[in-house]
Amino acid sequence: MEAAEAAGRAFRDGDAAGAAERGDAAVRMLRNLVDQRVRAAEPVLVRALDKQSGYLAALGRQDEAVALAAEAAGLARAEPEWAQLLATTLVTYATRLVRAGRLAEALEAEREATGIVEALPEPVLAQGMSDLAAGLAEAGEHAEAVVISERALAMWRTLAGRAAGRSAGRDEKAEERLGQSLSEHADRLSELGRWADAVELSAECVAYRRQTAQEQLAADLRRHAVFLERVGRDLEAIAAAEEAQRRSPASAN
Repeated sequence: MEAAEAAGRAFRDGDAAGAAERGDAAVRMLRNLVDQRVRAAEPVLVRALDKQSGYLAALGRQDEAVALAAEAAGLARAEPEWAQLLATTLVTYATRLVRAGRLAEALEAEREATGIVEALPEPVLAQGMSDLAAGLAEAGEHAEAVVISERALAMWRTLAGRAAGRSAGRDEKAEERLGQSLSEHADRLSELGRWADAVELSAECVAYRRQTAQEQLAADLRRHAVFLERVGRDLEAIAAAEEAQRRSPASAN
């Protein structure tokens, strides 16, 4: 639908207000189609509501964002064959609830989503779980953030493995997202004070970046150096920091 696509483009361009305006037009149009019993419009409306909640959240309109996300999840729940869509909308709903300070409800929605598709993760859901973990960490809920981040990482591992099994060539997008998830999970562990675990994840991230994304390696080495220092591995920390400096774009110039 043109209005929904225009909303997405506006949001990617940094125009959240324009995205919300266009998204609202798309939602109204889709509601009319659903009212006219156009079945094909129903899942499109669910996705449009899900997206519109994000545009409103970006504008600070948290209560409205929560309401739309709840509506999207409610519509998806009504159709048994929409399990994947329901899981995605539930993760969005959980993320909106976190932003609104409703943490207990957010965790309940997340648990329902995880129970639906934990065995068959999809990129949108995995990304939603990563975003939810970041939101929980920002809200100071570090223990819960680690749990959600670990689930997200497991999903990204599965997706990367599935991508590798489908093709003889590299799937750079899957590789990039797994590397990012390793980095994010190391951060979540460090925020909880689990420095030894953070070092382990950070080391895995550095090793993975060496194989897949050299351009990201300097930043991950700097993080790894900080974690190594926190567990008293000073010589390794110095070596990692020095390598990060050598690999940084500023040093190359």
